[in-house]
Amino acid sequence: MSVYGYARISAGKGLKIQVKALSEEVKEENIVTDAAGANAFCALLGRLQAGDLLVVPSLEALGSSYEAVLQAWKQVTGTGADIRVLDLPLLDTRQGAQVSGIVQQVLGFAAERDKKRTSLQAQGIAAAKERGVRFGRPCVEYTQEFIAAAEAFRKRQITLPQALERTGIKKSSFYYHLKRLAELGLISA
Repeated sequence: MSVYGYARISAGKGLKIQVKALSEEVKEENIVTDAAGANAFCALLGRLQAGDLLVVPSLEALGSSYEAVLQAWKQVTGTGADIRVLDLPLLDTRQGAQVSGIVQQVLGFAAERDKKRTSLQAQGIAAAKERGVRFGRPCVEYTQEFIAAAEAFRKRQITLPQALERTGIKKSSFYYHLKRLAELGLISA
């Protein structure tokens, strides 16, 4: 029986931290990271045999969506290897086949829910666009008056409330466009 570790860069978790956590239970030469290449997980799957153990720091290491995690989970358990998730101690298939089945059902449910939510969100966005709702920052035309107000503000000739009144945009948008005008060379930097 061999013990392997797998880590990949995920939201909020650096690779070094994950490898350090894995190294407490896995020999350094058996830790595989996505820094080794895009096919690191596939290569690891090829090495896994029945009775081996794959230790991952979190479910995020297996994928960025529930569907991807479920697929990776099935691939690992399909080899006859066990999985242990460090930040979720209950997710350890060595506790029995029931754990793996429960995890697959929960991940399947979550993946299906995720698909429905994404589909509903897409439908809502499409319906809003049909009603004429615009998303994102409002379009601003760089008229002479707009540029003059931005330049006057930049030179401290007018206050921020005066500049906002003259341009007709909100504060956050004003600062965005102020920076953009300076980048374009339309006002002094």
